[in-house]
Amino acid sequence: MFVIAVVSAKGGVGKTTLSANLAVGIAQRGHPTLVVDLDPQNALQWHLGGLDQNECKGISALTGTRTRLAGVTHASPYHVYFSPYGRGGEVQRQRFESILEKQDDWLRGKLQKANLSENAIVLLDTPPGPSVYLKQAIHAADYVLAVVLADAASYSTLPEMEELISAYRPPSAQITGSAYVINQSAKRQLAQDVLALFHTQLGERMVPWVIPEDAEVEEALAYECPLLHYRPDNPATKKIQSVVDWLLLRAPKSH
Repeated sequence: MFVIAVVSAKGGVGKTTLSANLAVGIAQRGHPTLVVDLDPQNALQWHLGGLDQNECKGISALTGTRTRLAGVTHASPYHVYFSPYGRGGEVQRQRFESILEKQDDWLRGKLQKANLSENAIVLLDTPPGPSVYLKQAIHAADYVLAVVLADAASYSTLPEMEELISAYRPPSAQITGSAYVINQSAKRQLAQDVLALFHTQLGERMVPWVIPEDAEVEEALAYECPLLHYRPDNPATKKIQSVVDWLLLRAPKSH
């Protein structure tokens, strides 16, 4: 099992869209793939086919001592398994967050007990900025992928993201590395200037491929479908596929 936390310091960077499409790309490479939605917005499901109203239970419902991840995991039409956050309401959210606050390794424990295959890849979609969810994700992760835009606001959050990764890393740090990927990049000069700054600051910790801005990304979401399935030949699709291969090279050799 190789666990990737997909994180961001600010919202609106397309992190959930990217998480869903990375998962689909990884599954297309033959890996059993699970995506866990740790964001109370509960939006990941809409990228993977949505759920019937009768299947609204998600990871936030796992507040008992004998609850297992398998009970809130669903199969998507795109060969990806996913655990939504769930729609339990405010009281359930508070109860769930209270558990996470008390047990930093709660998520890691759930994943270890899920009996996933050795070559399984798990992606953790997190809310932006500091939160109990981000802390859980980094504690559970083998690798951290931070999503940013090629804009001044994202560049200004770089120190914050670096601090969060460091602060939330457990003492017995199992994280094998972290990297940044530029999403929704445009050809405007300012975007190119910011991109150069990211490369100067991060060096080899920058994913070599930049994912371009594309209207078909929103179209795919309207159909509750990942871009990789909706438009396999789209330029953004091809870049995401390259990022998939790059990430898989970071997994243990057994994968």
